[in-house]
Amino acid sequence: MMRIRRARVGGRRAALPAAALALLLTATGCTLVGSEPGGGSGGGGASGDEETVSMVAGVAASQSSTALLLGIEQGFFEDEGIDLTVDYAATGAAAIPQVLNGQQQVALGGISAAVTAVSQDIPVIIVSGSVNDREDPEGTQYQTLVPADSDVQSFADLSGRTVAVNSLQCCWEFWIREAVEKDGGDPSSLNLVQLPFADAVTALREGEVDAISTVQPFATGLRQDGFRDIGDSPAIAYDDPDNGNTVFYMAQSFIDENPGIVERWRTALQRSADYANSDAEATRAQIVEQTGTDAALIGDAPLPQYSAEVDRDAVEKEAGFLVKYGVIDEAPPLSELIAP
Repeated sequence: MMRIRRARVGGRRAALPAAALALLLTATGCTLVGSEPGGGSGGGGASGDEETVSMVAGVAASQSSTALLLGIEQGFFEDEGIDLTVDYAATGAAAIPQVLNGQQQVALGGISAAVTAVSQDIPVIIVSGSVNDREDPEGTQYQTLVPADSDVQSFADLSGRTVAVNSLQCCWEFWIREAVEKDGGDPSSLNLVQLPFADAVTALREGEVDAISTVQPFATGLRQDGFRDIGDSPAIAYDDPDNGNTVFYMAQSFIDENPGIVERWRTALQRSADYANSDAEATRAQIVEQTGTDAALIGDAPLPQYSAEVDRDAVEKEAGFLVKYGVIDEAPPLSELIAP
């Protein structure tokens, strides 16, 4: 049976100095988000001399964590000797203290939070990918929506406009600024406002913003109501329509105390990804179950591509954005950002 815990307050105190933690949370606002039945590749399983490792995974109730949940149900993590509990709690930068404290052993988030932490000598490291964007006839995973009658036809036209993004000083801000700049617009003229996805949809419908940068299934819901998509900002920012911009990370101390855990985690997660990618019905049902989103809308929305592989190019470019936009002074090398 899958064990799920909800967000908690309290617990063990952070070993991280308060000043460093405060700086991290201020600096990056990214808090979100073959033979198997599904046709995926088989896993090697935990060897007989490996003890079971109990882990708590901090995730958001979103489609980003769907493959993980399916993998737990299918027993892929158990096969690797991982006793995994899911904790719906704060993700991204806000999850880093819980990973360091041992409240969580692995957490889901955007790349920016992990890069910013490492740049401040906070001992966390990216261990796997999670979910990728991809081109799909039904639409991409990330879209930039404007009203049907808007004179905004391209990213350059957003210059001087008010745009809602999910978070500032991290990926969502960087993606839209990069897309505007690459289209010949003025990214410095953007008026960016931070809003949760659902609130951004309301703001767009009520005319409070000129555009929103959003994800599925919100994008599909808006397009069904006549709103237009002008493009996929992360695909443009990374120069890659299949970019993987969401990752899992662990504390280095946990990895050191559990030799081989990264490989076991990646094996179980990739089997989970293969299963999710091969069984759209099961994937959509899991998304509906965990998010409570209307099943008809989830049925219409395109699904992402799940993968445990880390998109090294995206990590490198995201680190560059953090420097370019003044969040960090220098980008750490990939060897310090991604576990071998």
